Amino acid sequence: MKKLVMMTASAGLILALAACNSGNAPEATTAAAAETTVAAEETTAAAEETTAAAEETTAAAEETTAAAEETTVAAEETTAAEETTAAAEESAETLTGTAQGFGGDVTVTLTMDGDKIVDATIEGKDETPDVGGKALEELQKQIVEAGSADIDGVSGATLTSNGVKDAVKAALAK
Repeated sequence: MKKLVMMTASAGLILALAACNSGNAPEATTAAAAETTVAAEETTAAAEETTAAAEETTAAAEETTAAAEETTVAAEETTAAEETTAAAEESAETLTGTAQGFGGDVTVTLTMDGDKIVDATIEGKDETPDVGGKALEELQKQIVEAGSADIDGVSGATLTSNGVKDAVKAALAK
């Protein structure tokens, strides 16, 4: 670009000299040539600034495109996860059983994936809060880990543990 501008300025100078029909340029022609050279240099500087600005714009556009692609990938992954969750929920079966615990009924709700217990919740509102009530969380873990009613139970909460085992058996019998 710089070469083109300088060539243009030189061509202008040559034309000015030719127009004067002389090898000795008058002062006005020399001044015009100097002005043309200054204008050419200013044009070159402006062109370089424009090029730099265009490069910055291109870089910003590339960053925006990359961010958009990442967003698209994340959206696709979210959609796939939602579809998997929905399919799992559709195939999951819920079974409920109730049996006698220490303070009253204990109800076990099992979430099944085929023959496998994938989750268990236990309600025992009448169980002693400090003994049977505290044992319920541990019993839930044992049921999921064992995948059946064949669990160890919790020491000190034997009646609650036995009630939970019986409730699991009742749920699985359905």
